[in-house]
Amino acid sequence: MENIEKLKFLTSLKVFCGVFLLVLFFFNFLDIMIFELSRSFPGIIFIFFRKFIDPLSDIFDPFVLIVLCSLILLLNSNIKHILRNEKKLNIIKKQTGFSFEKISLLFKYLSLVCKHFIISLAVAGILCNIFKYIIGVSRPKYFFLEGYDRFNFFNIDQKVNSFPSGHTQAAFTLAMLLIIYLNKYTLYILIFSILMGLSRIFMSMHFPSDLIAGAYLGSVIPILTYNYFYRNDIEKIKSKQDVLIIDIVKLLYWRFYI
Repeated sequence: MENIEKLKFLTSLKVFCGVFLLVLFFFNFLDIMIFELSRSFPGIIFIFFRKFIDPLSDIFDPFVLIVLCSLILLLNSNIKHILRNEKKLNIIKKQTGFSFEKISLLFKYLSLVCKHFIISLAVAGILCNIFKYIIGVSRPKYFFLEGYDRFNFFNIDQKVNSFPSGHTQAAFTLAMLLIIYLNKYTLYILIFSILMGLSRIFMSMHFPSDLIAGAYLGSVIPILTYNYFYRNDIEKIKSKQDVLIIDIVKLLYWRFYI
């Protein structure tokens, strides 16, 4: 069974209600206690998250990924012209060993994947920031050190846009996208995403409820967009052609080369 089938339960009403209740419970009873408890952890844990985990958020920044996917789409925008150019097409066929049909399907698949990445990252990010503005939860360091109220509704101040966690949302949006398409390494991807989320507590930027909400929002958007917009086209391609990462990399290399 493909990972997308295993992930469908996350979009159910039952899971939504469960997450909603969990967020309320953490917000009212556990957030402050867990955050204060985290302050007693050994300094090496703070160093680990600050020096190794948190900087990775810059590498996997949604904007950077959206730009990268957009560049690939731009590169693929004249594929029909290349496929009609017998000289260029023969170079790709000779160097990759792919048939015309396989080349055409892989290019189409790559474009669909890039569009899915762009839409998922953009929609999840926009929704996350809308919730931040509406709910206006204070970040821990401003709540504890500067006496901010826990809620500051309809406020764009960075100090009070803690809920949901944008970094956690982005980490889980990317995680779900990778899990959907790689169909492997799920455990490692999830561990990495969880560490990205936990780093926000140790950076004094978020409470646990912020992480839970960000992780849920980041997880469901890629699944919903895949099922509603891309699933049929991608499954049609997969029914005609096996799609391997190495084949796409090889095809992209020779697309750049020519």
